[in-house]
Amino acid sequence: MKLKLLASVAVAGLLAAGAAAAEPNGWYGAIDAGWHKAEVETDHNVDFDVDGDWAGFARLGYRFDQNWRVELEGGYRAGQMGDVTNATSGASVFCNATPAAGACLAPDGDIEAATLMVNTIFDFGSADSGFRPFIGLGAGVNRVDTRFAGTFAANRAVGITADDASTELAAQALAGVAWAFGDRGHLDLTYRYLVSNMSFDTTTSNPIIIGAPGEFKGRYTDHSVTLGLRYAFGAVAAPPPPP
Repeated sequence: MKLKLLASVAVAGLLAAGAAAAEPNGWYGAIDAGWHKAEVETDHNVDFDVDGDWAGFARLGYRFDQNWRVELEGGYRAGQMGDVTNATSGASVFCNATPAAGACLAPDGDIEAATLMVNTIFDFGSADSGFRPFIGLGAGVNRVDTRFAGTFAANRAVGITADDASTELAAQALAGVAWAFGDRGHLDLTYRYLVSNMSFDTTTSNPIIIGAPGEFKGRYTDHSVTLGLRYAFGAVAAPPPPP
């Protein structure tokens, strides 16, 4: 009888410890930083490559229970413009502005994106697990700033520039894993796939000869991997009463 009583007390103690280690429901905050790679496909059959660069995110979320949470996420993705090529042939379309002769290098400029998203996330595993995979979907808006100066590959004496921005609806899918430290903190390793429409206007130095391309419309896609710190603000649930 005494052995059974001691075993019951031990099990209750373990359950209480597990409950105390679980992340509390309620509000949480997080910051993430990492790397991303973007690409722009346009209706002119021209692809704009964006060099891999850093990305940063700030999140404010609310956990409803130990599996479901929702969050508001602001993000920024830096990006220096890479090669601009024909989508069919792969040949260069635009080159660097200076020098006007020589090798056709990437135009000088940037394609940067700022997002505001609402994410719904599902955490796998139990509430007191130290390692939890998660998946999620997000919807919001994406502002893409396009700025560059270059020349036409077919005629290096004619320049083309852009300094424009567009804001369009965006969607993203995300997945990752979280490691718990304490009952409030987590490290989040997150992969995000973002897609949205975008557009920008261009001007040429000699539209009579070349014919100004004018507005480019296309699709912005991005892959990012970040490491983030998440901290829960909610009140820790009281442990169950002893038997």
